[in-house]
Amino acid sequence: MKYKLKQKIFSLTDSFNIEDEHGRIAFTAKGKLFSLSSSQTLFDHSGAELLKIKRKYLTLLPACRLVNRDGSEWLIRKKFWPFWTSRFSISTPQGMLEMTGNFWQHEYEIRQQGQLLASVSKKLFSWSDSYGVDIYAPQWTAQLLAAVIVIDRIQHTDKNSTFGDD
Repeated sequence: MKYKLKQKIFSLTDSFNIEDEHGRIAFTAKGKLFSLSSSQTLFDHSGAELLKIKRKYLTLLPACRLVNRDGSEWLIRKKFWPFWTSRFSISTPQGMLEMTGNFWQHEYEIRQQGQLLASVSKKLFSWSDSYGVDIYAPQWTAQLLAAVIVIDRIQHTDKNSTFGDD
């Protein structure tokens, strides 16, 4: 399934609308205004909460937790090496995932043991951040889309040198 993540331009919080391949809003991610926790919540099209994205503090490299409705967690961490690529490890209850990409070309892939789960492409020259995401593991759609939001936050904060404060 194909999705388009588009950050809301005129929003005081980090908010994304996520459209399906037919242009319908399938998910919404909303941040909290005046929150010290730097968290976001992912909702489905009917407004039901699916998961929370929470910043992990006191880490050497940026990291976030995805806390699912059932209490299970995914941990997304930026990898240091090699520094010329963008690499992230994603710990899940079902095993490790790897997100690799080219920072300059804004192209990413999420894989588990070599199997492609999602591919991500950032649209350049737009007013707001916009990503095209192809999901090949529909059972993890919400988590994989949330992982893209985390990567967006981390990439922005790498430019600003603080995580979650932009």
